[in-house]
Amino acid sequence: MTELETIIKLHEKLIYKIATKFHDAPKEDLYQAGVVGIIKAYNNFKFDGKTKFTTYAYNYIFGEMYEFVNNLRTIKLNKNILKLYKKIEQTKYLLAQKLNHLPSINEIALFLNIDERVIYQVYESTNTIMSLDNEQERPLYEMVASPKDEISTSNIDLKDSMNTLTKEEKQIIDYLYFKDFTQMETAKIMGMSQVKVSRYEKKSLSKMYNYLRA
Repeated sequence: MTELETIIKLHEKLIYKIATKFHDAPKEDLYQAGVVGIIKAYNNFKFDGKTKFTTYAYNYIFGEMYEFVNNLRTIKLNKNILKLYKKIEQTKYLLAQKLNHLPSINEIALFLNIDERVIYQVYESTNTIMSLDNEQERPLYEMVASPKDEISTSNIDLKDSMNTLTKEEKQIIDYLYFKDFTQMETAKIMGMSQVKVSRYEKKSLSKMYNYLRA
């Protein structure tokens, strides 16, 4: 048995004792994180005749466990958000068929029996530009084409045209045309007035149209 293996064996009780401070993770996983902490402490410890190795190693062990549990919580949270996002999207299309119109956030919230603020938070957390290849999305070229000039373009061109927009403009176009939110709903999410959202929308579509016809 090497010196490091001996040190790990000698400090097993300390590792398990620190593990009791965390209640939402498997003990064996916490033990492995604790071992990593012991190894880091072993590699960094310099004996000065004053500090005990046990005292020095404590923070390393606790730190590794804390980071492990924190990452575990993040992963679980992300999975829950994505699960709820899929449920919201499925509900949106189900209600659209039943109601013969795209449901509002309020209608989706009532159907799922959840606070509509939760839906806003989920969409905010999954704030990504939806794929332009999705057949259920409204074709953006219908929105940016000039009434007089029909533009023939590919999805790649459309994606490139989105790159001419600022972060806020991209978010607004995403909410209005890919997530089918109303201007009022988008205004709530963005924390701005409906008038400002309308101005952003017009400016963004103008930018995209100018890019596509260039």
